Amino acid sequence: MSAAAIILKQNRLMRRFRAAGATDPATARRPADVGCRSGWIFRRMAARGVFVPVGDDKYYLDEDAAQTFVSQRRTRVLLVVAVALVVLVFVWLATNH
Repeated sequence: MSAAAIILKQNRLMRRFRAAGATDPATARRPADVGCRSGWIFRRMAARGVFVPVGDDKYYLDEDAAQTFVSQRRTRVLLVVAVALVVLVFVWLATNH
């Protein structure tokens, strides 16, 4: 699965929990109830605190953790792009001089 596909699925998970109003313990929902699978992407986000379990297989979206998660994800993507650009510049310099 590509990084772009993972990001799209992560965004969809967060969007669906928001749309269902599952953003605090009192409004927690099961992933299936909001049209999501609790697959590895969901479990990974739950491990990072984006989705918080409250029992009975119910979770809610922690907005602060989601914001931190998206910010860190953006930083990682920018870092990968920056490293790729540096490598391309070095390759270009090595082949043209």
